[in-house]
Amino acid sequence: MNFKKDILLIDLEMTGLDVSKHEIIQLSAVLLDKKSLEEKAYFNAYAKSRRWKDRDLESMRVNGVKKEWLDASPDLVSVLREFSLKFNPRDVILSYYGGPLDMDFLRAAYGKHKIQWLFDYHYFNLWSFFYGYLAAVNQLKNTRKFTGFSLEDLMRKYKVKSVNRHDGLEDCRVEAEILRKIIKHT
Repeated sequence: MNFKKDILLIDLEMTGLDVSKHEIIQLSAVLLDKKSLEEKAYFNAYAKSRRWKDRDLESMRVNGVKKEWLDASPDLVSVLREFSLKFNPRDVILSYYGGPLDMDFLRAAYGKHKIQWLFDYHYFNLWSFFYGYLAAVNQLKNTRKFTGFSLEDLMRKYKVKSVNRHDGLEDCRVEAEILRKIIKHT
């Protein structure tokens, strides 16, 4: 299977789930070759928090990001500009795992900082792709063996290990490995 454009997997860590009051604190991406799905480039940056007091404690427990990491980091506008320079938006299809929350935060941040959004409005949702594939091959019937709803379930099924789950870059690489394994079997 060959894609028409390279796939740019993104993963964000945020201070919470509300785009109106929380902020991006890690932006990670892995660029996959459209033919081989091998990693061509990556991006990983933390961003200084401007509203640390508004953080959601449960979100911070899950992502494990520490304030001292952010204090030593550039501001979000600098991170977004660097990200925009690293990848040509016209040559990639943005991809994410799960719901559109990462895309909502990323688009909102571009708008807030008045950086032109040049990425295609089409996105590749990996969760939907994985779910569709597993349903097509009858892998979703036994929920005791495989529920089909979390990245951890997929990691177990496809024997993909993660040292630092919920680190943006690590999650991108895990998702890429699962995608390669599924594509190889189609």
